[in-house]
Amino acid sequence: MARRTLKWMTLFVAAVVFLSAGSLLAGTPEKTQPVKGKTVNINKATEDELVKSVPLISAELAKKIVKYRKDNGNFQTMEELLQVEGFDRNLLRRIKPFLLLEGIGGKDCTC
Repeated sequence: MARRTLKWMTLFVAAVVFLSAGSLLAGTPEKTQPVKGKTVNINKATEDELVKSVPLISAELAKKIVKYRKDNGNFQTMEELLQVEGFDRNLLRRIKPFLLLEGIGGKDCTC
């Protein structure tokens, strides 16, 4: 009788381990699909240009980017976009290839 109980307990534990491993693998993040768009200068782009050119930028977020730039001056780094409400690191990582950072050194800058 004890042997039979041990056998069932072993099968139960094996099933739990198997199911747990499956759920862990299911939680593994998949590769994100590449996004397409056009490169824009975040210090010059209008709301419309941001929405039309940069994937994942909504009209509302574009408005916040332009407002932040007007209130605080040109962006000095790409990471400064994280100060804009609605921006997070994941979004920045995904759209960074579509952003240029120009015009941060004043009118005489050739950057």
